[in-house]
Amino acid sequence: MTISDGRKSGQVKNRRRWSPGIAETKAGFSLSILFALAAAATLSLLACRGVDADADKPEKPETAAVNPITVSVQTAPASVKTIHETVGASGYIEPSMPVFLTAKVVSRVVSVPVDLGVVVKAGALLVQLDPHLYEAQLAAAKVVFTHAHNQLQRMLSLEKMSFASAVQVEEARVAEANAQDNLISSEINLTNCKVLSPAPAVVLQRSINPGEMTKVDQELILLGIIDPVMMVAQVTENKIGAVYLGMNAEVATDAFPGVTFNGTITKIDSKVNDTTRTFSVYIRLENHDLRLKKGVTGYSRIAAARTVLAVPSSALVNPVGDRATVFVVDKDDKVHARQIRYGMVGEGMTEVLSGVDEGEQVVTVGQSGLRDNEKVQVNNVAPGKNS
Repeated sequence: MTISDGRKSGQVKNRRRWSPGIAETKAGFSLSILFALAAAATLSLLACRGVDADADKPEKPETAAVNPITVSVQTAPASVKTIHETVGASGYIEPSMPVFLTAKVVSRVVSVPVDLGVVVKAGALLVQLDPHLYEAQLAAAKVVFTHAHNQLQRMLSLEKMSFASAVQVEEARVAEANAQDNLISSEINLTNCKVLSPAPAVVLQRSINPGEMTKVDQELILLGIIDPVMMVAQVTENKIGAVYLGMNAEVATDAFPGVTFNGTITKIDSKVNDTTRTFSVYIRLENHDLRLKKGVTGYSRIAAARTVLAVPSSALVNPVGDRATVFVVDKDDKVHARQIRYGMVGEGMTEVLSGVDEGEQVVTVGQSGLRDNEKVQVNNVAPGKNS
């Protein structure tokens, strides 16, 4: 009994010796956590060293092109070209010039057979003055001249027979000349009793009525010559450099649809309208049949052609007024933004006034998103983006 009890007690003692307590369990758990953290830190350090080691390795040829995407563009050179441009402008018809008709004699007005706005032909009667006084003066002047002429002939005959001196002959010549002058003046005065139209015209103003007495140089009638007429085209100010004297133009009117009138620019106003920002261009049109009347509206097309330094119009970026931006490609295939001044535009080309020199390559396709000093790939076949 004693032995068995001793074994049991020894077993009990041994079990108590190897069974950990609560404190020992907590300490073991904490130690496990520390080992785990140390292992994780070691792995992280090894991973970082592995990345650095890889970074120190030379790049392989096939993986070296990790560069940004290179933009592929198309270019064209700035070159001297002849640009044809059509400048369009609306306008209206007006007489080519005003004509003031004045009285040259003092007389009573008998009739005025025209009124305002009437179209008259060349030679049409405008004002009839009383001619009686001047008819009598002409008749008297003819008699005086005939007498003076006959007297001169007699003196010349007497001179041949030595019965008239040279002084008498000279006096006869003077008398004949004075009589002839009086005769011509009388004829002119009688002619001036009729005021006639000098050319096809429209009556713009009438300042005399029947029964009134005229004064010398008094204004009677104001005419507007309508053969030829003028088309007054209102051209926008940005086209002022594209229009010049002598240019040909075509004019179409609302009054005659489908009919084109050809003319030439004969006058350009030097002042721009403050409100419309346009200037007047006068196009001379023949009007033999007098179809074109004052005030008729229409549209003109002015054909311009000049030899200038030009670039394709597609090269211009953000045009404002007479300025725009282009991208110029240098010999290292880098683009540089340039501000230019441009002029006339036509046939897909734009005149360059300043900012680009002849022969420089400008980007025509692919400039969207380009930045100054950016490297590009010039591909004049198929624009796009290559990686």
